[in-house]
Amino acid sequence: MKLAMYENQPMLVALQNDQFWGVPITGYNSIDSILNDWQNFVSNVLIDVNDERIISNDHSKILDANKFEQPVQFPKQIPAIGFNYLDHMKEMATAKPKRPNVFNKFVSSLAGPKNAIHLSSETVDWESELVVVIGRGGRNISREDAEDAIAGYTVGQDISDRRLQTIDGANTQFDLGKSFKNYSPIGPYITTIADTDDIVSKQVVTKVNGDVMQQASISQMIFDIQTLVSYISSVIELYPGDLIFTGTPSGTGVGRDPQIFLKSGDVLTSEIEGLGTITTHVN
Repeated sequence: MKLAMYENQPMLVALQNDQFWGVPITGYNSIDSILNDWQNFVSNVLIDVNDERIISNDHSKILDANKFEQPVQFPKQIPAIGFNYLDHMKEMATAKPKRPNVFNKFVSSLAGPKNAIHLSSETVDWESELVVVIGRGGRNISREDAEDAIAGYTVGQDISDRRLQTIDGANTQFDLGKSFKNYSPIGPYITTIADTDDIVSKQVVTKVNGDVMQQASISQMIFDIQTLVSYISSVIELYPGDLIFTGTPSGTGVGRDPQIFLKSGDVLTSEIEGLGTITTHVN
């Protein structure tokens, strides 16, 4: 099951033969409001819904994939993970972390799946990531209970200004370097955890102007999803709608020889199989 914002309305979405079908969700004005009522929503709405029922519903309509909007608007927190793929850690010349390396992306950097940015410097880099969307949330969540706290998954880009990130030494401005306007696009929808088969087998793919720059299986993460939820919640409380950026594979611009970065006119796409594709145009 997929949840999308479409024409300023939350929708239940099904995909059939490359065509999206949607049914408006009544009683809620946004996905944010759904996430804040996640347990009731699962028990009273999702329990009776599947793709076939969406497509055959009298209120179902064909959706334009280009019109999906930012699925989560107002998360309280966006914890993100650095150096969570071994090959990326190597290309960044960083020692393998003993525990998840957590930083913060600011909420004001969020954007939707059809995004545009202005470059903040000449060293702006791409990072495609699986994003975990918190449903029930909580504090001190055990690894065994982590999936109960998750509503679903979406695709994200952790666009990074490498100049600012290291302006006073290595990683001295990690948070700010990744939080310029529209540097954290997400979407195009949320795929619920119950509707996601074998998430670790999915491929994360980054393309710049159609050329593949990153491609790796989520199974290559050093710290898996359950570990991340448990570790982060051992320090901070996770709230409904919070977004966890889980790290990026190798293939970033800064890790190449010679290094390459985004430039005006570039088109950056990030795709995770089964979760959709998001696009950023560089102005």
